[in-house]
Amino acid sequence: MPGTTSIIEHPGDVGDGFSGSGPGSATATRHAAWDLLDGPEALVVIRALPGMGKTRLVRSWVEERRRRGGDDVLFLSARELGAPLRDVLRDDPCRIVVIDDADALSRAELAELYAQLLADAILKVVVCVATLGGLRGANAPDGLAVRELGAAHLKISPEQMPAALAHWTDGTVSAEWAPAIHELSDGWPGLARLLASEMAQPSTEPTVGERVDPAELIAVPPVANWIRAALDAAIADAAARSVLRRMSLAPVLVPRHLELMATHDGAAVDDALVRALAELGLFDQARAGDGHGRLRLVPGVRAVVHHDTRSTHSAEYRRWNRLFADGLVSHGGRDEIWIALTHARAGEDWDRMATLWPRHSLGLLNRNFAASVAAYSSLPDEAVQQHPGLRLAQVVLASIGASSGDGAGIWLRSATGTARKLASALTAVPTADGLIGLLSAVVVHQRVTGTIEAARDTANNVESELELRAGRGDLPTDANRAWWQLQRAVTLLLLDELAESIALATDAYELAVGAGIDAEHVTANATSHLALCNVLLGSEREAAEWLALGAPTGATRWHDSVTRAPARVAETLLATERLERQRAAGAVAAMGNGAGPLEMWPFIATAAARHELTFGDPVVMLAEFDRVERAQTLIGRIGTGGGALMLARTRADGLIASGEAGRAVDVLETAGNELYGAKAEEIPELLLPLARAQLYGGQSKKAARLALRAVNSTRVWHGDQLEAYFVAAEAQLRVGAKQGAAATFARAHALATRRNNWRAYLTIPTASLRTLLAAIGAALPDAAEAGIRAATPFYPESESIAELSGRETVVLGALADGGSTASIAASLSVSPNTVKSQIASIYAKLGVRDRAAALVVAERRGLIRRRD
Repeated sequence: MPGTTSIIEHPGDVGDGFSGSGPGSATATRHAAWDLLDGPEALVVIRALPGMGKTRLVRSWVEERRRRGGDDVLFLSARELGAPLRDVLRDDPCRIVVIDDADALSRAELAELYAQLLADAILKVVVCVATLGGLRGANAPDGLAVRELGAAHLKISPEQMPAALAHWTDGTVSAEWAPAIHELSDGWPGLARLLASEMAQPSTEPTVGERVDPAELIAVPPVANWIRAALDAAIADAAARSVLRRMSLAPVLVPRHLELMATHDGAAVDDALVRALAELGLFDQARAGDGHGRLRLVPGVRAVVHHDTRSTHSAEYRRWNRLFADGLVSHGGRDEIWIALTHARAGEDWDRMATLWPRHSLGLLNRNFAASVAAYSSLPDEAVQQHPGLRLAQVVLASIGASSGDGAGIWLRSATGTARKLASALTAVPTADGLIGLLSAVVVHQRVTGTIEAARDTANNVESELELRAGRGDLPTDANRAWWQLQRAVTLLLLDELAESIALATDAYELAVGAGIDAEHVTANATSHLALCNVLLGSEREAAEWLALGAPTGATRWHDSVTRAPARVAETLLATERLERQRAAGAVAAMGNGAGPLEMWPFIATAAARHELTFGDPVVMLAEFDRVERAQTLIGRIGTGGGALMLARTRADGLIASGEAGRAVDVLETAGNELYGAKAEEIPELLLPLARAQLYGGQSKKAARLALRAVNSTRVWHGDQLEAYFVAAEAQLRVGAKQGAAATFARAHALATRRNNWRAYLTIPTASLRTLLAAIGAALPDAAEAGIRAATPFYPESESIAELSGRETVVLGALADGGSTASIAASLSVSPNTVKSQIASIYAKLGVRDRAAALVVAERRGLIRRRD
């Protein structure tokens, strides 16, 4: 009110408690609002939508005043005065007057009211206004103190809603629905009560067994018509109604919306109008003041007005949605892109949607997952025919949004498959961003289906094309470049090229951080990827730092199941290495067993198996590992490259722990031949498991040689070097090289304690561990000692793997070939008694009593390979 001393209270400055005023009743009691009404101002204006509880507030205040012995109050309705206002005020002795429906006061009556207030120093008037322009017809004179209260003082808070529901419906509607009803009504008492009543006694018969959803009730005629009537009563001005219609098009109103409405035809919007609408209660209180000028219409109001605008003002609906989409994108507000996308879809602006996808792609999901899925899902055929690239966006987002627990799987199967089909139709992709969006999906498809070499070839071809385009000035956004670098990094990880993978992932991370929310998923994925790579390299501290950097800080995000997969593998491996049983179990529960459709499944399966081998049973570990591999084979996926190496190594470890060292050697030899066309001992990554198999197969000299090669190789994983030291020390100890064993163990012990890798101590028998510790005069750290006590060594103890001498090995081979004692003696030029003595020694060392059992055990340990 111009010319007045007006005090507008912020919603957060007053309380709006809800409590019962008597048995079975619930009355809105606003203790802080009562204090405001008791204030020194001569005129108090309560302005809010119909059904907001203005009269209830005043009556509760009056009752409280009467309990305190305060002045009598005169209640009037401006529509039923029956006499001139000045006469009513003069004739009634009450010092406090409440005028309801004050919107009906004429300019003359307002002038009379102001004059009376100035003339009577002890008169106080409270007026209730329910319209946008009410009580604004005549300016109040200077010197008249006015306090204004708005809807913020009247709305029911989330905490009060359960009690209100209980009162309105006598407990029929469960308190569990309170958040949903409050969300739709924003605490507007009249609307909230109507929704609750519809839930308790629906005006339309619901389907048997159907659960009523409050959101669906907004469209029910009694509710929608009530909202329309309230808005009609409150906003009569045509220009203001037009503004409201345009506001309803936006899921969230940002300052740019208001600028666009103010500068385009007929949209009479300014700060005063926005403030007036806010006073009435049309904006969501929880989101009205976020510090960035964003507003949101009360969801129930927006739903009705939006529906009516689309139905009865279709041309306006389409034109303004397109105008908003164009204006928000050109404005460059990065957080406004998802709102622009929503407008583009509503306005059927397929050109705009086609340009938004390649530029912002999955970054749209980081801004608003549900809105992005809704925008690109179920696109009409004509849109996709016009812009074929939209099909990829549609499949990616619709598949993720439609999934109920396998979002990553549906995305990888459907979206990447679609990209592969589109590739031939879009050979002339117009932009670098579009090229990355399409071909990255092809690369993912190739990786998922196990054709890793093909994925690398595709990546190399795309990289060459991007370089050519860069020379012509066609550069991708940082977000898309980060995404592409990450795809190259993942491909190289699966090909066991860790150093190159780390370099590319680090580049992707730095680009993604600079790109902000557009590349949030890349930032999360890159940190996760780098954590895993560093664990595989044995850089546990760096891995822990990447895990901490990428740890989620809020609610689960759409991309977590994919982006967090490598981090969960890293977390499982780290916790297992440190023998932290509880932490490892939690990490495994979050990670899964590798049977799912993620391309990282070999690493997941390996980490799960390593955990089971460390804290569980090798037989169970092998059974679960077999089940996972079969599940992946059934859907046409086998491990290749680095993944296949991990699978072979893991299976070999399980076989060794089960006493099947011979079979472990076979697995490793097969992997070397199939993957590289070479013997296992020629593959650096297979040296450690091969040395372990030889050690526990009773061939310590060979084991020592292989383990020392692993220690000195520059191509093995750094984590392998640590365990290789332990294997070498154990092998040297068995062949009697005690000094060499002690020296090797000293290096192993120093490295393990520096890395806090206590699991490495369990890779040799307990007796050997104690002997070697004594030999170097060292003790285990307390954490290692506690972890080892709580675990069980998972490889055979020394007593059960006594080694055969050279001559015994020859005799064993002859027995395997079916030779008799006499024939063996003749071939070796010794007496039969000598051969009998050697056979007895073989049986004793193998723990058997006859030839058949000896051959079975020897084969399991890899000492012989029997002919069919």
